[in-house]
Amino acid sequence: AEKERISTELNVAHQIQSDMLPSLYPAFPARKDFDLFASMTPAKEVGGDLYDYLLLDKDHLMLVVGDVSGKGVPASLFMVITKTLLSSHAIQNMSPKQIFETTNSQLCQNNETGMFVTCWLGILTISTGKLTFVNAGHPDPIWYHDGEFKPVVTKPNLVLAALPQTVYKEHTITMNRGDRLFIYTDGVSEATDADNNLYGDERILKTLPETLSMNTHESIGYMKKSIDDFTGSAPQFDDITMMELILDTPIA
Repeated sequence: AEKERISTELNVAHQIQSDMLPSLYPAFPARKDFDLFASMTPAKEVGGDLYDYLLLDKDHLMLVVGDVSGKGVPASLFMVITKTLLSSHAIQNMSPKQIFETTNSQLCQNNETGMFVTCWLGILTISTGKLTFVNAGHPDPIWYHDGEFKPVVTKPNLVLAALPQTVYKEHTITMNRGDRLFIYTDGVSEATDADNNLYGDERILKTLPETLSMNTHESIGYMKKSIDDFTGSAPQFDDITMMELILDTPIA
């Protein structure tokens, strides 16, 4: 009876967490100037990965993907707190730098467990393609630009919730019409098969070109199937989160 009770509570927690993450496709049916989809597959009943996207106004879109240290219920609780803080600060017209610095300061308060979050957050000006972003110890996103997929390599900042008063540095890229941005957690690159081989960054870069004719929903599904085919019967050890954006608007 006790096991059944715990199982029921974990199932409810899983549903609550799933409901917190945007999952509808298309994400914004009225908008034809960009295409966006994301998914999170937890390794346990609940996960520590997070993602979110918000239209801050008609011309600004916030994207965020993060990964809490640890797994299971503690990580999922910290994930909910982090996602809530990031979103609440974003709608206050803060820059990515300000969002991270404010969120980091709040997460560091009473963080007796020492948990932390790797996180990538960007704000896109849709009409111009300008993307301003901050990376807090997170894997580099992959950008399809000028006919090739390549990582957006920047010197990463310190993870969130590690040290108060951390200063975060912003970076910018300019996306063109038809450009794609693939953001993911290390559960993708570190997915492991039965022989302990990693899926790896090179395989990501090799597989993404196969999705060029697909929309973001199809592309994320294709990448997930590629990971599943690679890992086979091996257990999933980490949450797997992926987000993809395609910019379809003409640049002003």
